[in-house]
Formats: sequence, C-alpha cells, structure tokens
Amino acid sequence: MSDRLSRKSAIINLIGMPLAAAGVASVAGAADAAPKSGTTPQASVMYVAKSTNGKYCKGCKFYFGSASKAGGCSIVAGSIAPMGYCVAYAAKS
Repeated sequence: MSDRLSRKSAIINLIGMPLAAAGVASVAGAADAAPKSGTTPQASVMYVAKSTNGKYCKGCKFYFGSASKAGGCSIVAGSIAPMGYCVAYAAKS
C-alpha cells in the first residue's frame, strides 16, 4: 500500500475540511444561542416563588421563558416561577 496521497484525495481533503468545520461551527452556534440554566442553588439567592416586593423574575434580565408558566434563569438552578424573586434580580433594560 502506498503512503502517498493521490491528487484526487488531496483535493477532496482540502475541500472537505473547511466544509466540515463550517458544519460544526453552525451546530455549536445554535447551541450557544439557547439559554442555559444557572447552577446557583435557589436558597443561596433567597429565591421565593411568589414575590412580595413588586419585582418579579419575569421582569429580570436573567429570566427566560414564559410570563405565565415556569421558566429558567441563567444564574439560578431549577424551575423559576415568573412571579418569583431573588436577590440576583436585575431589571430588563
């Protein structure tokens, strides 16, 4: 068996590598676009499912999800109620 590459194999490799890299990059970009739930325990940020101070998770820049159903938070772990609150609250701009 020859250790040399044929001209055809070299051309296929030169064309195929950038196409494969572009495919991987597009999949990685799509995954990065999806919000990711945080890892901070709810108790650490004094999370409550029902706010009493007029500030709600649904109005926080870290909250993602529906304004009527539980969503997630990019800081706090677990299911987050839209009417909840924690000390990491930051108003959406």
